[in-house]
Amino acid sequence: MEGCRRRGDDPDPNRANYDETGIGTTSAVGCFPGGASPCGVEELSGNVWEWSRSLYRGYPYVLEDGREDLEADGRRVVRGGSFHLNESFVRCTYRDGHFPDGRWFNFGFRLAVVPRSL
Repeated sequence: MEGCRRRGDDPDPNRANYDETGIGTTSAVGCFPGGASPCGVEELSGNVWEWSRSLYRGYPYVLEDGREDLEADGRRVVRGGSFHLNESFVRCTYRDGHFPDGRWFNFGFRLAVVPRSL
């Protein structure tokens, strides 16, 4: 599938915090501006696994299968890899499922902040 690769598909330790950066811990958002999405969102890959509210189910996504039931028990989706994983896991499209009652040093949440206009 070599001909199918697009610009940005290759791992780059200058664009995300993963094991190849050598940082070995979390980094502040903004440290990797070259990895921002076309809309300017940073840190979608690497740094910490990001929790989602969806139950871990297979694809294709089917809203009616109960995966968005916040009261249901089960593994929830985490995405994007983290600072201590290699390039295979550090992609915004990579996902896994974990139980939310566990504690992991490399899991977190995405918080969005909109600056208040003066």
